[in-house]
Amino acid sequence: MSPMRSFCLGAFCALAVATFAASAADKPTVEIAIAKDQDSKPTTTLTADAPKIYAFFKSKGTHPGDKLRSVWIADDVGTVAPANTKIDEATLSADKDNFYGAFSLSQPTSGWPVGKYHVDIYVGDTLASSAKFTIKAAPQEKESDEESED
Repeated sequence: MSPMRSFCLGAFCALAVATFAASAADKPTVEIAIAKDQDSKPTTTLTADAPKIYAFFKSKGTHPGDKLRSVWIADDVGTVAPANTKIDEATLSADKDNFYGAFSLSQPTSGWPVGKYHVDIYVGDTLASSAKFTIKAAPQEKESDEESED
């Protein structure tokens, strides 16, 4: 191979690597923390009596106007619903660079079905992050020791 051809091939490869690295660096990222409210520590296990479930998120590389969308999925809730059932989705528009906020899901009337779930957060049409969580049975209330008198 001639020195000129070798130089051109090397320059092309270097340009391709630099372009790929730059496009990967521009790709927005999202961190997710699941919690039962804004005052609770992040968790991966909630109880079926939780009034809401929050997916708090922090993005990096997003800009004003970018759309962030949550999609809540019931992965495995037994016979309550088929596997991988979409529960809900919502979209927010970023109002500043490196947007942060929360998506929430309210408890169904009959309580959360026990099982495995996850939430996906997309930036535009690209999946940016997922967070898995489990819902376990709510603790049973202790029965009163008092007996009713007739």
